[in-house]
Amino acid sequence: MPNRAKRSDALERRKAILAAAEIAFAEKGLDVPLEEICQRAGVGRATLYRNFANRVALVHAIMSRNVDKLEGIAADISDDPEGLFIFLREVLDQLVRTGGLVYLIDMDAALQGDLSARFTGALARLLETAQATGRVRADIGVRELQVAVQMMWGGLEKHGYADRQGLAGTVFELTRSSLLPR
Repeated sequence: MPNRAKRSDALERRKAILAAAEIAFAEKGLDVPLEEICQRAGVGRATLYRNFANRVALVHAIMSRNVDKLEGIAADISDDPEGLFIFLREVLDQLVRTGGLVYLIDMDAALQGDLSARFTGALARLLETAQATGRVRADIGVRELQVAVQMMWGGLEKHGYADRQGLAGTVFELTRSSLLPR
């Protein structure tokens, strides 16, 4: 029984680190001191390093968790004609929350392989439904959707967390309107 409790505590500490890191990255950027993440999570530096070898491993874990969430959403809404837009709204929310970590998928070969394939697979499935139901222009492909995601981040990139939150609605509506049939 003590091992089970310890395992549960360890999982909770890992979750706390991920949550604290996501907020810290959103508010202060990727260069936020790891010590600040430890303080926010209520853990020591040794606990952080037991869970994540370095900053890149921490970013990868956040991205993996976020792509897991995106895949879950995509699976739940795969037959919804508005599913692509629901998915893109979640991507935008992640861009706001994480300070653009989703954007890093295309920047790191380690992330690009697995996470990018999972991300683009979800985009492709939702795009097919959206086009079959006439919700998205027929000339839009996965590559154009990837560009749209990059453009969403471009509209937020130079802004702090609070400003990104305020701009998200405008960025989403501009993205959505660019995909709608003419």
